[in-house]
Amino acid sequence: MGATLSDKIKELTAHSTSIPQSILISATYDGEKKKAVLKFYDEKTGRIYFWYDTTGHKPYCYSRLSPSELKVLEGRDDVVELKVEKKIDLLRDAEVEVTKIVATDPLAIGGPSKSSIRDVIEAWEADIKYYENYLYDNNLVCGAYYAVVDDSIKPINYEPPDSVKSRLQKLLDEADPELRRYIEEWAALLSQPTPRLRRVALDIEVLASEANRIPNPEEASQPVIAAALVGDDGLKKVLVLKRNNETITAALIGEGVTFRLCENENELLREVFSTILEYPILITFNGDQFDLNYLYHRALRLGFTKDEIPISLGRDVASIKHGVHIDLYKTFNNRSLQVYAFGGKYVEHTLSAVAEALLEESKIEFEGEIGDLSLEELARYCYNDAHLAMRLTTFRGELLCKLLIVLCRIAKMPLDDVSRLGVSNWIRSMLYFEHRRRNILIPKQKELEEKGTAATTAIIKGKKYRGGVVIEPKAGVFFDVSVLDFASLYPSIIKVYNLSYETVRCVHEECKSNIVPETNHWTCKKRRGITSLLIGSLRDLRVGYYKHLAKEKTLSEDDKELYNIVSQALKVILNASYGVMGAEIFPLYCLPVAEATAALGRYVITRTIEKSRELGIEVIYGDTDSLFLKSPNPEQLEAIKKWAETELNIELELDKTYRYVAFSQRKKNYMGVLPDGKVDVKGLTGKKSHIPNFIKQAFYDSLKILSEVKTKDDFDKAKESIRQLLRQRYLDLKNRRVPLEDLAFHVMIGKSPDKYTETTPQHVRAARLLMARGKEVKAGEIISFVKTVTPPGVKPISLASPEEIDVDKYLEQLKSTFDQILDALGYEFNEILGVTKLEEYFWGG
Repeated sequence: MGATLSDKIKELTAHSTSIPQSILISATYDGEKKKAVLKFYDEKTGRIYFWYDTTGHKPYCYSRLSPSELKVLEGRDDVVELKVEKKIDLLRDAEVEVTKIVATDPLAIGGPSKSSIRDVIEAWEADIKYYENYLYDNNLVCGAYYAVVDDSIKPINYEPPDSVKSRLQKLLDEADPELRRYIEEWAALLSQPTPRLRRVALDIEVLASEANRIPNPEEASQPVIAAALVGDDGLKKVLVLKRNNETITAALIGEGVTFRLCENENELLREVFSTILEYPILITFNGDQFDLNYLYHRALRLGFTKDEIPISLGRDVASIKHGVHIDLYKTFNNRSLQVYAFGGKYVEHTLSAVAEALLEESKIEFEGEIGDLSLEELARYCYNDAHLAMRLTTFRGELLCKLLIVLCRIAKMPLDDVSRLGVSNWIRSMLYFEHRRRNILIPKQKELEEKGTAATTAIIKGKKYRGGVVIEPKAGVFFDVSVLDFASLYPSIIKVYNLSYETVRCVHEECKSNIVPETNHWTCKKRRGITSLLIGSLRDLRVGYYKHLAKEKTLSEDDKELYNIVSQALKVILNASYGVMGAEIFPLYCLPVAEATAALGRYVITRTIEKSRELGIEVIYGDTDSLFLKSPNPEQLEAIKKWAETELNIELELDKTYRYVAFSQRKKNYMGVLPDGKVDVKGLTGKKSHIPNFIKQAFYDSLKILSEVKTKDDFDKAKESIRQLLRQRYLDLKNRRVPLEDLAFHVMIGKSPDKYTETTPQHVRAARLLMARGKEVKAGEIISFVKTVTPPGVKPISLASPEEIDVDKYLEQLKSTFDQILDALGYEFNEILGVTKLEEYFWGG
């Protein structure tokens, strides 16, 4: 039986000299064979084929010293070769000679040892993962189709379908000549079909050693008592460890679920591993940190050999030997995906919070410990978690899987990396790929810092330069408001004004007159920047091609869905492009580029406001990349859009029209009602997820009232309705009639409670009270607490009583929440509530 697992792993990971048309889905490095390994996914057979490098490719880095000057490397047995190569240095706009240092393995270049090459000399391109280097050097794109014939990799070329070629040609005809080649390449790559990924979701349950304590995966001292596996092909399997004489007569776990009672834990783990090996893709929620980590160490404790375990552990990552592991916890933790792909529908990153927001399904709640559940309850609980993980990959036509494949193509990055890493890594990889393709030496951060410092002073504390412009809102209510949106403002600026690390403050004297407004920076007039080419071509492709195709009525639903997903993926990348340029952790961070982008953003907005006023349009608010206009007529809208395109080379779009908008005096705080009555809330406290349900519900009830306002005369009725609503909430609080659950704040703890040393936030104080009762609290957990009059001012909801509730604090919260809405409507909180002099002490006078 043991040999079966190891033999199966060997069979699935064996080198294939012939592979049918498949997607290059991942890449890694085999330390034993000292070779790059490529993984190709074949949708027809539903398996991943392995191909090991046959070209002799080896790890390397570069030095600006000649071979004769690299004395420190002489005699090293991990250095294979020193050879001189010519590379393009964009910062100096010159061809330079560098020494390529070829090594035996990646650890020689950048391993943990202080004697690694990058630690003993100043090296270039020494921080790139080896398998990334391999992909870049061989012009291989993850997510794209290939075939392997006689051990040779052949790309499968796709062209956009005939039904959309005319629109693409129109875009190419209108495009900047330098961008055309890039647009064509992107369109061909992104038009490739997205395969259905054969996959299985896994969840395990482990007996806790102590109440409320999460078992330690590395110790793996407690038994795995249940495992559930849910496949995209209909598999629904639950395995539960037998205990005492308990049996299940009718396993009402879920429709179509197969159930197995395992005699011992060894049997349970073998069944889990065997099932995993049947699928090329494994889905978990926090599998890196827990499920796979625990299974690996537990299997070793039970006597499994490493060859029998289909799991490999890296630093903070768990992989499967025969395929690809996607940890959805890290995927949904990605801020760019959260905001731009999923519309900010979830705020917390727990399985329950994400599932509730996106699927309207949730985890099964229970009292007590996991070990207290009956076998049937345990099976149902475990199955539901695996089911939710799978559903997160299947909802909306398998949106997530398709989105990740498209992002692989843009980022030039393996699927497992795209699913775990943030958008700055995606953009880094995309830029590195292009550098290598064009034989450009990737600059070091030290070289980019030599570009200079900021020319403007930041308004926001902690920032290095002045950011986007925000026009002060005119407080009050405005009817018939049109919102004009600058289509991909910052990507457009990067494209139009040729912004890139080598073109801002370039080396050419003749370019120094091409000044960026409000700064002492200039941009290059002689050549197009690499960032401008890539971001500009993607921007044009999204705005001029994919956004239109996603709505094209003559196309099939499948085609429109693909184009919509591509448009979403491009939106994620483009919206983050400016942000990463201004982030110090970004390897190509260049302060003058980020500052120039922000300055040009302010210039574009300011010029557009001036022109709007010339045209007789009243601008009532402006927020970074959009303008709110009061009652513009169609001719005025058309005039301002045409002017922006002609004068600024920037596109303006009519984003939405509000029935009315209510502005407070605070920036980025407003409430608008669309023609259909839908309420749009921006920056108002009541919308935030951690606010107690009692206050949140009152907030949304008031929005419902305001959504029904159609004329100015309606506001008197709305005011009275809101007054009654708030008065009732006030009395319920004062008389302690509100259930504790509705008063709870829910805040995620960002790090272990003992690591908060300088300040102790409220949720941390509550967490420490739980720890004092023996509960282990880890980073990422949601702490539910209430505010109390008893020290330390907060208590976990499980330890509090109604008598302890600090009514004053909740009344303050209610007031601060509604002040924002009422301020926008011109109302006073105390006035609308009808607070008497006797009651004013609740509001601090």
